Amino acid sequence: MARSLRRAPRESGILRIVEARGITRGMGGSKGWLYVGTGLWTLRTIRRLGARREEILLSEELKPGQRMIIANGVATIESTASPEATSANLSRRAAKKQARVQKKSKR
Repeated sequence: MARSLRRAPRESGILRIVEARGITRGMGGSKGWLYVGTGLWTLRTIRRLGARREEILLSEELKPGQRMIIANGVATIESTASPEATSANLSRRAAKKQARVQKKSKR
C-alpha cells in the first residue's frame, strides 16, 4: 500500500494524528481504522460546532449621560433624560442630603 502525501494539520495533537491515520488506513480497507478515524472526526466536528464564539456587538465610547442597552443580541446606545431633568434630580438629591445632615445635627 502506498503512503499518503497528505499530512495532519500542524495544530495536531495525538487525536488529530490518530484521526488522520484512521481515515487513511480505513480508506485502504481496514474497517477498524475507519471507525476510529470517523469517530474522532465526528467528535472534533461536534466540539467545534458547539464552541462559543465571541461576538462584538458594539464598540463605541459612551459619553456622560448615555447608557448601553443590550437586548435580544442587539446593542443600542441611548441618551438618558434631558439635562434639565438631570439637574432636577441632582437638586432633589442635594435637598435630601441637606435634610439628613440637619436631622443628625438636631440629635
